[in-house]
Amino acid sequence: MLKRTFLISFTFCCLAGSVFSQKKNMKERSLSSADSIGVRNSFFSGLREKTSGKIDEAERSFKRTVELDSTNGAALYELSNIYRIKQQIGLAEQYAVKAVAANPDNKWFLLLLADIYKQTQKLDKLPEVYDRLTKLEPDVNEYLHDKANALILLGRTEEAEPIYAEIESAFGPSPELETLKQRLLVNDPDPDKAISVLEDLISKNPADIRNYLALTELYLKTGLKEKALNRLKEANKVEPKNPYVILLMADVYRSEGKDSEAFRELKKVISDDVLDFDVKAQIIFSYFPKLKNATSLSEASELALLATRRHSKEPQAFAIYGDLLAQSKDLKGAREAYKHALSINDKEIRIWEQLLEIETSMGEFEAVLEDGENALTLFRDRSSLYFFTGIAYAQLENHEKAIESLSQAASLDTENAVYQSQVQASLANSLNSLKKFKEADAAFDKALALDPVNAYALNNYAYYLSLRKEHLEKAAGMSLQANNLDPENASFQDTYAWVLFQQKKYKDARIWIEKAIKNNGNSGIQFEHFGDILFHLKETDQALENWTKARILGVRSEILDKKINEKKYFE
Repeated sequence: MLKRTFLISFTFCCLAGSVFSQKKNMKERSLSSADSIGVRNSFFSGLREKTSGKIDEAERSFKRTVELDSTNGAALYELSNIYRIKQQIGLAEQYAVKAVAANPDNKWFLLLLADIYKQTQKLDKLPEVYDRLTKLEPDVNEYLHDKANALILLGRTEEAEPIYAEIESAFGPSPELETLKQRLLVNDPDPDKAISVLEDLISKNPADIRNYLALTELYLKTGLKEKALNRLKEANKVEPKNPYVILLMADVYRSEGKDSEAFRELKKVISDDVLDFDVKAQIIFSYFPKLKNATSLSEASELALLATRRHSKEPQAFAIYGDLLAQSKDLKGAREAYKHALSINDKEIRIWEQLLEIETSMGEFEAVLEDGENALTLFRDRSSLYFFTGIAYAQLENHEKAIESLSQAASLDTENAVYQSQVQASLANSLNSLKKFKEADAAFDKALALDPVNAYALNNYAYYLSLRKEHLEKAAGMSLQANNLDPENASFQDTYAWVLFQQKKYKDARIWIEKAIKNNGNSGIQFEHFGDILFHLKETDQALENWTKARILGVRSEILDKKINEKKYFE
Protein backbone atom coordinates (compact mmCIF):
# COMPACT_ATOMS: atom_id res chain seq x y z
CA MET A 1 0.00 0.00 0.00
CA LEU A 2 1.28 3.46 -0.90
CA LYS A 3 1.47 5.73 2.14
CA ARG A 4 1.62 9.49 2.42
CA THR A 5 4.37 10.98 4.51
CA PHE A 6 3.14 12.62 7.68
CA LEU A 7 4.92 14.77 10.24
CA ILE A 8 4.73 12.67 13.40
CA SER A 9 5.09 14.43 16.74
CA PHE A 10 6.82 12.50 19.47
CA THR A 11 6.38 14.93 22.33
CA PHE A 12 9.10 13.77 24.62
CA CYS A 13 11.62 13.16 21.83
CA CYS A 14 11.11 16.49 20.15
CA LEU A 15 11.06 18.44 23.37
CA ALA A 16 14.03 16.76 25.00
CA GLY A 17 16.31 19.27 26.61
CA SER A 18 13.96 22.16 25.95
CA VAL A 19 11.02 21.78 28.30
CA PHE A 20 12.15 23.99 31.12
CA SER A 21 15.20 25.77 29.83
CA GLN A 22 15.75 27.69 26.61
CA LYS A 23 19.42 28.56 27.10
CA LYS A 24 20.68 28.44 23.54
CA ASN A 25 20.37 31.27 21.05
CA MET A 26 18.17 33.35 23.36
CA LYS A 27 18.94 35.90 26.02
CA GLU A 28 18.67 34.07 29.28
CA ARG A 29 15.76 35.02 31.45
CA SER A 30 15.91 34.37 35.14
CA LEU A 31 12.82 32.70 36.61
CA SER A 32 12.00 32.85 40.28
CA SER A 33 11.68 29.58 42.16
CA ALA A 34 7.91 30.00 42.27
CA ASP A 35 7.77 30.71 38.51
CA SER A 36 9.92 27.65 37.76
CA ILE A 37 7.54 25.45 39.72
CA GLY A 38 4.58 27.12 37.97
CA VAL A 39 6.13 26.46 34.56
CA ARG A 40 6.72 22.81 35.39
CA ASN A 41 3.24 22.27 36.81
CA SER A 42 1.33 24.06 34.06
CA PHE A 43 3.35 22.38 31.29
CA PHE A 44 2.81 18.85 32.60
CA SER A 45 -0.85 19.65 33.24
CA GLY A 46 -1.09 20.61 29.58
CA LEU A 47 0.50 17.32 28.48
CA ARG A 48 -1.91 15.31 30.65
CA GLU A 49 -4.91 17.22 29.35
CA LYS A 50 -3.78 16.86 25.74
CA THR A 51 -3.31 13.11 26.19
CA SER A 52 -6.84 12.90 27.65
CA GLY A 53 -8.30 14.72 24.66
CA LYS A 54 -9.06 17.88 26.67
CA ILE A 55 -7.69 20.22 24.04
CA ASP A 56 -9.19 23.46 25.35
CA GLU A 57 -7.88 22.80 28.86
CA ALA A 58 -4.46 21.87 27.46
CA GLU A 59 -4.40 25.14 25.51
CA ARG A 60 -5.05 27.11 28.69
CA SER A 61 -2.30 25.24 30.58
CA PHE A 62 0.30 25.82 27.85
CA LYS A 63 -0.69 29.49 27.68
CA ARG A 64 -0.09 29.76 31.42
CA THR A 65 3.36 28.24 30.85
CA VAL A 66 4.15 30.86 28.20
CA GLU A 67 2.87 33.66 30.41
CA LEU A 68 5.39 32.60 33.04
CA ASP A 69 8.18 31.88 30.54
CA SER A 70 7.68 33.48 27.12
CA THR A 71 10.70 31.61 25.67
CA ASN A 72 9.51 28.12 26.63
CA GLY A 73 9.85 26.47 23.23
CA ALA A 74 8.11 23.27 24.30
CA ALA A 75 4.91 25.08 25.33
CA LEU A 76 5.04 27.27 22.21
CA TYR A 77 5.39 24.11 20.10
CA GLU A 78 2.41 22.47 21.82
CA LEU A 79 0.28 25.58 21.32
CA SER A 80 1.18 25.62 17.63
CA ASN A 81 0.05 22.00 17.29
CA ILE A 82 -3.19 22.73 19.15
CA TYR A 83 -4.02 25.61 16.82
CA ARG A 84 -3.33 23.37 13.82
CA ILE A 85 -5.88 20.89 15.22
CA LYS A 86 -8.34 23.75 15.66
CA GLN A 87 -7.58 24.91 12.09
CA GLN A 88 -6.45 28.32 13.36
CA ILE A 89 -3.46 28.22 11.06
CA GLY A 90 -2.44 31.86 11.60
CA LEU A 91 -1.97 31.28 15.33
CA ALA A 92 -0.29 27.95 14.63
CA GLU A 93 2.30 29.72 12.47
CA GLN A 94 2.79 32.47 15.03
CA TYR A 95 3.59 30.01 17.83
CA ALA A 96 5.76 27.80 15.61
CA VAL A 97 7.90 30.83 14.67
CA LYS A 98 8.27 31.69 18.36
CA ALA A 99 9.21 28.08 19.21
CA VAL A 100 11.97 28.10 16.57
CA ALA A 101 13.18 31.48 17.81
CA ALA A 102 13.35 30.02 21.33
CA ASN A 103 15.36 27.00 20.19
CA PRO A 104 16.68 27.25 16.61
CA ASP A 105 18.45 23.89 16.83
CA ASN A 106 15.35 21.79 17.61
CA LYS A 107 14.60 19.84 14.46
CA TRP A 108 11.00 19.07 15.52
CA PHE A 109 10.23 22.74 15.87
CA LEU A 110 11.70 23.36 12.42
CA LEU A 111 9.76 20.45 10.88
CA LEU A 112 6.52 21.80 12.34
CA LEU A 113 7.25 25.25 10.95
CA ALA A 114 8.00 23.76 7.53
CA ASP A 115 4.74 21.83 7.59
CA ILE A 116 2.80 25.00 8.42
CA TYR A 117 4.54 26.96 5.66
CA LYS A 118 3.45 24.24 3.23
CA GLN A 119 -0.11 24.51 4.49
CA THR A 120 -0.13 28.31 4.20
CA GLN A 121 1.63 28.17 0.82
CA LYS A 122 4.51 30.35 2.09
CA LEU A 123 6.90 28.39 -0.08
CA ASP A 124 9.44 31.20 -0.21
CA LYS A 125 10.20 30.61 3.48
CA LEU A 126 10.83 26.87 3.09
CA PRO A 127 14.35 26.85 1.59
CA GLU A 128 15.80 28.59 4.67
CA VAL A 129 14.07 26.12 7.02
CA TYR A 130 15.43 23.15 5.06
CA ASP A 131 18.92 24.68 5.04
CA ARG A 132 18.82 24.80 8.83
CA LEU A 133 17.56 21.21 9.02
CA THR A 134 20.32 20.05 6.66
CA LYS A 135 22.90 21.78 8.85
CA LEU A 136 21.51 19.90 11.87
CA GLU A 137 21.30 16.53 10.07
CA PRO A 138 23.51 16.52 6.97
CA ASP A 139 22.94 12.79 6.43
CA VAL A 140 19.17 13.20 5.83
CA ASN A 141 18.65 13.65 2.10
CA GLU A 142 14.91 14.34 2.45
CA TYR A 143 15.66 17.92 3.46
CA LEU A 144 17.51 18.54 0.21
CA HIS A 145 14.67 16.89 -1.72
CA ASP A 146 12.10 19.11 -0.02
CA LYS A 147 14.15 22.25 -0.59
CA ALA A 148 14.45 21.43 -4.30
CA ASN A 149 10.70 20.78 -4.48
CA ALA A 150 9.99 24.18 -2.95
CA LEU A 151 12.31 25.89 -5.41
CA ILE A 152 10.62 24.16 -8.35
CA LEU A 153 7.19 25.24 -7.12
CA LEU A 154 8.53 28.78 -6.79
CA GLY A 155 9.70 28.60 -10.41
CA ARG A 156 13.37 28.80 -9.36
CA THR A 157 14.40 25.71 -11.35
CA GLU A 158 17.96 26.94 -11.93
CA GLU A 159 18.53 26.90 -8.15
CA ALA A 160 16.99 23.43 -7.86
CA GLU A 161 19.23 21.80 -10.50
CA PRO A 162 22.52 21.84 -8.53
CA ILE A 163 20.70 20.44 -5.46
CA TYR A 164 19.87 17.27 -7.42
CA ALA A 165 23.52 16.96 -8.41
CA GLU A 166 24.47 17.40 -4.74
CA ILE A 167 22.00 14.67 -3.69
CA GLU A 168 23.30 12.23 -6.29
CA SER A 169 26.89 12.96 -5.37
CA ALA A 170 26.29 12.50 -1.64
CA PHE A 171 23.74 9.68 -1.61
CA GLY A 172 23.95 8.05 -5.04
CA PRO A 173 21.16 7.49 -7.59
CA SER A 174 17.66 6.50 -6.44
CA PRO A 175 14.12 6.17 -7.86
CA GLU A 176 13.07 9.18 -5.79
CA LEU A 177 15.84 11.27 -7.31
CA GLU A 178 14.82 10.24 -10.82
CA THR A 179 11.25 11.33 -10.03
CA LEU A 180 12.53 14.72 -8.88
CA LYS A 181 14.62 15.09 -12.04
CA GLN A 182 11.50 14.43 -14.05
CA ARG A 183 9.71 17.15 -12.11
CA LEU A 184 12.54 19.46 -13.04
CA LEU A 185 11.97 18.62 -16.68
CA VAL A 186 8.22 19.26 -16.32
CA ASN A 187 9.01 22.73 -14.99
CA ASP A 188 11.70 23.47 -17.57
CA PRO A 189 11.10 26.88 -19.21
CA ASP A 190 11.72 25.18 -22.61
CA PRO A 191 8.91 22.53 -22.81
CA ASP A 192 9.86 21.35 -26.33
CA LYS A 193 13.33 20.43 -25.13
CA ALA A 194 11.89 18.66 -22.06
CA ILE A 195 9.36 16.75 -24.21
CA SER A 196 12.15 15.56 -26.48
CA VAL A 197 14.23 14.35 -23.50
CA LEU A 198 11.28 12.46 -21.96
CA GLU A 199 10.24 10.83 -25.25
CA ASP A 200 13.83 9.62 -25.63
CA LEU A 201 13.78 8.24 -22.07
CA ILE A 202 10.54 6.33 -22.78
CA SER A 203 11.95 4.79 -25.94
CA LYS A 204 15.01 3.63 -24.00
CA ASN A 205 13.08 2.39 -20.95
CA PRO A 206 9.36 1.89 -21.74
CA ALA A 207 8.78 0.20 -18.36
CA ASP A 208 9.45 3.36 -16.31
CA ILE A 209 6.00 4.82 -15.69
CA ARG A 210 7.41 8.02 -14.21
CA ASN A 211 8.54 9.20 -17.63
CA TYR A 212 5.02 8.74 -19.04
CA LEU A 213 3.56 10.76 -16.15
CA ALA A 214 6.08 13.59 -16.58
CA LEU A 215 5.56 13.67 -20.34
CA THR A 216 1.79 13.70 -19.88
CA GLU A 217 2.07 16.71 -17.58
CA LEU A 218 4.07 18.55 -20.22
CA TYR A 219 1.58 17.67 -22.95
CA LEU A 220 -1.25 18.98 -20.78
CA LYS A 221 0.70 22.18 -20.04
CA THR A 222 1.13 22.82 -23.74
CA GLY A 223 -2.51 21.96 -24.56
CA LEU A 224 -1.77 18.63 -26.28
CA LYS A 225 -4.57 16.68 -24.56
CA GLU A 226 -4.90 14.00 -27.22
CA LYS A 227 -1.18 13.17 -27.04
CA ALA A 228 -1.39 13.14 -23.24
CA LEU A 229 -4.28 10.68 -23.28
CA ASN A 230 -2.54 8.39 -25.78
CA ARG A 231 0.63 8.28 -23.64
CA LEU A 232 -1.48 7.51 -20.56
CA LYS A 233 -3.18 4.65 -22.38
CA GLU A 234 0.28 3.27 -23.23
CA ALA A 235 1.30 3.61 -19.58
CA ASN A 236 -1.92 1.89 -18.52
CA LYS A 237 -0.98 -1.13 -20.61
CA VAL A 238 2.41 -1.26 -18.88
CA GLU A 239 0.92 -0.94 -15.38
CA PRO A 240 -2.87 -1.40 -15.51
CA LYS A 241 -3.31 -0.74 -11.78
CA ASN A 242 -1.03 2.27 -11.41
CA PRO A 243 -3.29 4.76 -9.59
CA TYR A 244 -1.40 7.84 -10.77
CA VAL A 245 -1.87 6.90 -14.39
CA ILE A 246 -5.57 6.31 -13.79
CA LEU A 247 -5.98 9.59 -11.91
CA LEU A 248 -4.30 11.55 -14.70
CA MET A 249 -6.56 9.84 -17.24
CA ALA A 250 -9.56 10.89 -15.17
CA ASP A 251 -8.26 14.49 -15.11
CA VAL A 252 -7.84 14.51 -18.89
CA TYR A 253 -11.32 13.09 -19.44
CA ARG A 254 -12.81 15.65 -17.05
CA SER A 255 -11.00 18.53 -18.78
CA GLU A 256 -12.59 17.40 -22.06
CA GLY A 257 -16.06 17.26 -20.49
CA LYS A 258 -16.14 13.46 -20.57
CA ASP A 259 -17.40 13.15 -17.00
CA SER A 260 -18.71 9.58 -17.26
CA GLU A 261 -15.31 8.35 -18.49
CA ALA A 262 -13.57 10.28 -15.69
CA PHE A 263 -15.93 8.76 -13.12
CA ARG A 264 -15.25 5.27 -14.48
CA GLU A 265 -11.51 5.75 -13.91
CA LEU A 266 -12.00 7.16 -10.41
CA LYS A 267 -14.06 4.13 -9.40
CA LYS A 268 -11.12 1.92 -10.34
CA VAL A 269 -8.79 3.85 -8.04
CA ILE A 270 -11.23 3.91 -5.10
CA SER A 271 -12.03 0.19 -5.46
CA ASP A 272 -8.39 -0.87 -5.55
CA ASP A 273 -6.15 -1.22 -2.49
CA VAL A 274 -3.04 0.45 -3.94
CA LEU A 275 -3.68 3.98 -2.65
CA ASP A 276 -3.92 4.91 1.01
CA PHE A 277 -7.38 5.95 2.18
CA ASP A 278 -6.33 9.54 2.82
CA VAL A 279 -5.51 10.02 -0.85
CA LYS A 280 -8.88 8.53 -1.83
CA ALA A 281 -10.58 10.88 0.62
CA GLN A 282 -9.02 13.83 -1.23
CA ILE A 283 -10.48 12.50 -4.47
CA ILE A 284 -13.95 12.40 -2.91
CA PHE A 285 -13.47 15.83 -1.34
CA SER A 286 -12.78 17.24 -4.80
CA TYR A 287 -16.50 16.74 -5.48
CA PHE A 288 -17.63 18.76 -2.46
CA PRO A 289 -17.66 22.22 -4.12
CA LYS A 290 -20.06 20.79 -6.74
CA LEU A 291 -22.48 18.88 -4.50
CA LYS A 292 -25.42 21.11 -5.43
CA ASN A 293 -25.27 19.34 -8.77
CA ALA A 294 -27.27 16.10 -8.47
CA THR A 295 -24.86 14.11 -10.67
CA SER A 296 -21.83 15.23 -8.66
CA LEU A 297 -23.59 14.32 -5.39
CA SER A 298 -24.55 10.91 -6.75
CA GLU A 299 -21.02 10.17 -8.01
CA ALA A 300 -19.38 11.35 -4.78
CA SER A 301 -21.77 9.17 -2.76
CA GLU A 302 -20.98 6.12 -4.89
CA LEU A 303 -17.23 6.69 -4.51
CA ALA A 304 -17.65 7.10 -0.74
CA LEU A 305 -19.63 3.87 -0.53
CA LEU A 306 -16.87 2.06 -2.46
CA ALA A 307 -14.34 3.51 -0.01
CA THR A 308 -16.26 2.09 2.96
CA ARG A 309 -16.17 -1.36 1.37
CA ARG A 310 -12.44 -1.23 0.63
CA HIS A 311 -11.55 0.43 3.96
CA SER A 312 -14.01 -1.16 6.36
CA LYS A 313 -11.83 -0.35 9.39
CA GLU A 314 -11.42 3.33 8.55
CA PRO A 315 -13.86 5.53 10.53
CA GLN A 316 -13.35 8.54 8.27
CA ALA A 317 -14.57 6.53 5.29
CA PHE A 318 -17.95 6.07 6.99
CA ALA A 319 -17.95 9.67 8.25
CA ILE A 320 -17.50 11.02 4.70
CA TYR A 321 -20.20 8.66 3.45
CA GLY A 322 -22.46 9.94 6.24
CA ASP A 323 -21.78 13.55 5.21
CA LEU A 324 -22.84 12.77 1.65
CA LEU A 325 -25.97 10.90 2.74
CA ALA A 326 -26.89 13.89 4.90
CA GLN A 327 -26.39 16.13 1.87
CA SER A 328 -28.80 13.83 -0.01
CA LYS A 329 -31.36 14.27 2.83
CA ASP A 330 -31.01 10.59 3.76
CA LEU A 331 -30.79 11.38 7.46
CA LYS A 332 -31.43 7.82 8.60
CA GLY A 333 -28.64 6.51 6.37
CA ALA A 334 -26.30 9.27 7.52
CA ARG A 335 -27.02 8.42 11.15
CA GLU A 336 -26.19 4.75 10.55
CA ALA A 337 -22.93 5.71 8.81
CA TYR A 338 -21.85 7.97 11.69
CA LYS A 339 -22.77 5.28 14.23
CA HIS A 340 -20.67 2.76 12.33
CA ALA A 341 -17.73 5.17 12.21
CA LEU A 342 -17.92 5.63 15.99
CA SER A 343 -18.10 1.88 16.54
CA ILE A 344 -14.65 1.72 14.92
CA ASN A 345 -13.22 4.73 16.78
CA ASP A 346 -15.26 6.69 19.31
CA LYS A 347 -12.52 9.29 19.81
CA GLU A 348 -13.51 11.31 16.74
CA ILE A 349 -15.28 14.41 18.09
CA ARG A 350 -16.35 15.69 14.68
CA ILE A 351 -18.28 12.49 14.03
CA TRP A 352 -20.06 12.77 17.39
CA GLU A 353 -21.06 16.32 16.50
CA GLN A 354 -22.34 15.28 13.08
CA LEU A 355 -24.33 12.42 14.64
CA LEU A 356 -25.97 14.72 17.20
CA GLU A 357 -26.77 17.30 14.54
CA ILE A 358 -28.46 14.65 12.38
CA GLU A 359 -30.45 13.25 15.31
CA THR A 360 -31.54 16.78 16.26
CA SER A 361 -32.71 17.37 12.67
CA MET A 362 -34.64 14.09 12.82
CA GLY A 363 -36.31 15.11 16.08
CA GLU A 364 -34.84 12.05 17.80
CA PHE A 365 -34.24 13.88 21.07
CA GLU A 366 -34.05 10.81 23.30
CA ALA A 367 -31.27 9.54 21.03
CA VAL A 368 -29.55 12.94 21.21
CA LEU A 369 -29.52 12.67 25.00
CA GLU A 370 -28.18 9.12 25.00
CA ASP A 371 -25.48 9.76 22.40
CA GLY A 372 -24.68 13.20 23.80
CA GLU A 373 -24.08 11.83 27.29
CA ASN A 374 -21.90 9.06 25.85
CA ALA A 375 -19.85 11.62 23.96
CA LEU A 376 -19.49 13.76 27.09
CA THR A 377 -17.84 10.88 28.93
CA LEU A 378 -15.04 11.21 26.35
CA PHE A 379 -15.02 14.97 25.75
CA ARG A 380 -16.03 16.79 28.93
CA ASP A 381 -14.85 20.19 27.70
CA ARG A 382 -16.62 20.24 24.32
CA SER A 383 -19.19 23.02 24.30
CA SER A 384 -21.12 21.68 21.31
CA LEU A 385 -21.99 18.45 23.13
CA TYR A 386 -23.60 20.38 25.99
CA PHE A 387 -25.41 22.51 23.41
CA PHE A 388 -26.98 19.55 21.63
CA THR A 389 -28.00 17.84 24.88
CA GLY A 390 -29.41 21.16 26.12
CA ILE A 391 -31.55 21.50 22.98
CA ALA A 392 -32.77 17.91 23.45
CA TYR A 393 -33.72 18.49 27.09
CA ALA A 394 -35.61 21.63 26.07
CA GLN A 395 -37.51 19.79 23.34
CA LEU A 396 -38.45 17.13 25.88
CA GLU A 397 -39.74 19.90 28.21
CA ASN A 398 -37.06 19.27 30.84
CA HIS A 399 -36.06 22.91 30.99
CA GLU A 400 -34.16 22.68 34.28
CA LYS A 401 -31.74 20.16 32.72
CA ALA A 402 -31.69 22.19 29.51
CA ILE A 403 -30.57 25.27 31.44
CA GLU A 404 -27.89 23.23 33.19
CA SER A 405 -26.48 21.91 29.90
CA LEU A 406 -26.75 25.20 28.03
CA SER A 407 -25.07 27.09 30.87
CA GLN A 408 -22.19 24.64 30.63
CA ALA A 409 -22.06 25.19 26.85
CA ALA A 410 -21.93 28.94 27.48
CA SER A 411 -18.89 28.56 29.73
CA LEU A 412 -16.86 26.86 26.96
CA ASP A 413 -15.73 27.96 23.49
CA THR A 414 -16.33 31.55 24.55
CA GLU A 415 -14.44 33.13 21.64
CA ASN A 416 -16.99 32.04 19.02
CA ALA A 417 -19.49 34.92 19.22
CA VAL A 418 -21.98 33.63 16.63
CA TYR A 419 -22.12 30.19 18.25
CA GLN A 420 -22.41 31.66 21.76
CA SER A 421 -25.28 33.83 20.52
CA GLN A 422 -27.17 30.65 19.60
CA VAL A 423 -26.39 29.16 23.00
CA GLN A 424 -27.70 32.25 24.81
CA ALA A 425 -30.86 32.34 22.67
CA SER A 426 -31.56 28.67 23.45
CA LEU A 427 -30.92 29.32 27.14
CA ALA A 428 -33.38 32.22 26.99
CA ASN A 429 -36.08 29.96 25.55
CA SER A 430 -35.84 27.53 28.46
CA LEU A 431 -35.73 30.35 31.03
CA ASN A 432 -38.84 31.81 29.45
CA SER A 433 -40.59 28.43 29.61
CA LEU A 434 -39.95 28.42 33.37
CA LYS A 435 -41.36 31.98 33.54
CA LYS A 436 -37.99 33.38 34.58
CA PHE A 437 -38.66 36.36 32.35
CA LYS A 438 -36.02 38.72 33.68
CA GLU A 439 -33.25 36.14 33.22
CA ALA A 440 -34.67 35.14 29.83
CA ASP A 441 -34.65 38.73 28.57
CA ALA A 442 -31.07 39.18 29.81
CA ALA A 443 -30.02 36.04 27.91
CA PHE A 444 -31.73 37.29 24.72
CA ASP A 445 -30.03 40.68 25.12
CA LYS A 446 -26.68 38.92 25.47
CA ALA A 447 -27.40 36.77 22.40
CA LEU A 448 -28.07 39.89 20.32
CA ALA A 449 -25.05 41.72 21.71
CA LEU A 450 -22.91 38.79 20.53
CA ASP A 451 -24.63 38.57 17.14
CA PRO A 452 -27.01 41.43 16.24
CA VAL A 453 -28.24 39.57 13.15
CA ASN A 454 -29.22 36.34 14.94
CA ALA A 455 -32.65 36.04 13.30
CA TYR A 456 -33.65 33.14 15.56
CA ALA A 457 -33.00 35.23 18.69
CA LEU A 458 -34.72 38.31 17.24
CA ASN A 459 -37.84 36.33 16.35
CA ASN A 460 -38.17 34.41 19.62
CA TYR A 461 -37.46 37.43 21.81
CA ALA A 462 -40.11 39.41 19.93
CA TYR A 463 -42.66 36.61 20.22
CA TYR A 464 -42.20 36.15 23.96
CA LEU A 465 -42.49 39.90 24.54
CA SER A 466 -45.71 39.95 22.48
CA LEU A 467 -47.21 37.12 24.54
CA ARG A 468 -46.49 39.17 27.68
CA LYS A 469 -47.64 42.39 25.96
CA GLU A 470 -44.42 44.06 27.02
CA HIS A 471 -42.13 46.41 25.06
CA LEU A 472 -44.23 45.96 21.93
CA GLU A 473 -42.37 48.62 19.94
CA LYS A 474 -39.09 46.86 20.65
CA ALA A 475 -40.71 43.52 19.74
CA ALA A 476 -42.03 44.95 16.46
CA GLY A 477 -38.58 46.26 15.51
CA MET A 478 -36.88 42.96 16.25
CA SER A 479 -39.52 40.92 14.44
CA LEU A 480 -39.35 43.10 11.33
CA GLN A 481 -35.54 42.78 11.35
CA ALA A 482 -35.84 38.98 11.57
CA ASN A 483 -38.15 39.00 8.54
CA ASN A 484 -35.73 41.18 6.60
CA LEU A 485 -32.98 38.68 7.35
CA ASP A 486 -35.12 35.68 6.35
CA PRO A 487 -37.96 36.97 4.13
CA GLU A 488 -39.67 33.64 3.37
CA ASN A 489 -39.78 32.25 6.92
CA ALA A 490 -43.43 31.57 7.79
CA SER A 491 -42.72 31.34 11.52
CA PHE A 492 -41.09 34.79 11.49
CA GLN A 493 -44.02 36.22 9.51
CA ASP A 494 -46.46 34.73 12.02
CA THR A 495 -44.51 36.35 14.88
CA TYR A 496 -44.67 39.78 13.25
CA ALA A 497 -48.39 39.34 12.61
CA TRP A 498 -48.89 38.52 16.30
CA VAL A 499 -46.87 41.52 17.48
CA LEU A 500 -49.01 43.74 15.22
CA PHE A 501 -52.12 42.07 16.63
CA GLN A 502 -51.01 42.90 20.16
CA GLN A 503 -50.50 46.48 18.99
CA LYS A 504 -54.09 46.41 17.69
CA LYS A 505 -52.86 46.95 14.13
CA TYR A 506 -55.25 44.31 12.82
CA LYS A 507 -55.17 45.20 9.11
CA ASP A 508 -51.37 45.05 9.02
CA ALA A 509 -51.46 41.85 11.07
CA ARG A 510 -53.76 40.29 8.45
CA ILE A 511 -51.27 41.02 5.67
CA TRP A 512 -48.46 39.27 7.54
CA ILE A 513 -50.45 36.23 8.70
CA GLU A 514 -51.61 35.67 5.11
CA LYS A 515 -47.94 35.71 4.04
CA ALA A 516 -47.16 33.13 6.73
CA ILE A 517 -49.99 30.82 5.66
CA LYS A 518 -48.95 31.15 2.01
CA ASN A 519 -45.46 29.95 2.93
CA ASN A 520 -46.68 27.22 5.28
CA GLY A 521 -50.28 26.06 5.09
CA ASN A 522 -49.86 23.29 7.65
CA SER A 523 -49.45 25.26 10.86
CA GLY A 524 -52.47 25.09 13.11
CA ILE A 525 -51.11 27.91 15.31
CA GLN A 526 -51.02 30.24 12.31
CA PHE A 527 -54.64 29.48 11.45
CA GLU A 528 -55.64 30.12 15.06
CA HIS A 529 -53.85 33.47 14.92
CA PHE A 530 -55.56 34.25 11.61
CA GLY A 531 -58.92 33.54 13.25
CA ASP A 532 -58.07 35.88 16.15
CA ILE A 533 -57.12 38.67 13.73
CA LEU A 534 -60.25 38.18 11.61
CA PHE A 535 -62.47 38.30 14.69
CA HIS A 536 -61.08 41.71 15.57
CA LEU A 537 -61.71 42.80 11.99
CA LYS A 538 -65.34 41.78 12.63
CA GLU A 539 -65.20 38.88 10.16
CA THR A 540 -66.64 36.38 12.63
CA ASP A 541 -67.60 33.63 10.17
CA GLN A 542 -64.13 33.57 8.63
CA ALA A 543 -62.59 33.66 12.10
CA LEU A 544 -64.60 30.56 13.07
CA GLU A 545 -63.53 28.85 9.85
CA ASN A 546 -59.85 29.41 10.64
CA TRP A 547 -60.19 28.35 14.28
CA THR A 548 -61.76 25.13 13.02
CA LYS A 549 -58.84 24.61 10.59
CA ALA A 550 -56.46 25.07 13.52
CA ARG A 551 -58.19 22.25 15.41
CA ILE A 552 -58.12 19.99 12.31
CA LEU A 553 -54.38 20.63 12.03
CA GLY A 554 -53.79 19.42 15.57
CA VAL A 555 -54.09 22.41 17.90
CA ARG A 556 -55.58 21.23 21.20
CA SER A 557 -56.47 23.75 23.90
CA GLU A 558 -59.43 24.74 26.04
CA ILE A 559 -59.14 28.31 24.77
CA LEU A 560 -59.45 27.21 21.13
CA ASP A 561 -62.46 25.01 21.98
CA LYS A 562 -64.06 27.97 23.73
CA LYS A 563 -63.48 30.22 20.71
CA ILE A 564 -65.14 27.69 18.42
CA ASN A 565 -68.05 26.87 20.72
CA GLU A 566 -68.88 30.47 21.61
CA LYS A 567 -67.81 32.00 18.28
CA LYS A 568 -65.81 34.73 19.95
CA TYR A 569 -62.22 35.59 20.87
CA PHE A 570 -60.76 34.63 24.24
CA GLU A 571 -57.22 35.21 25.46
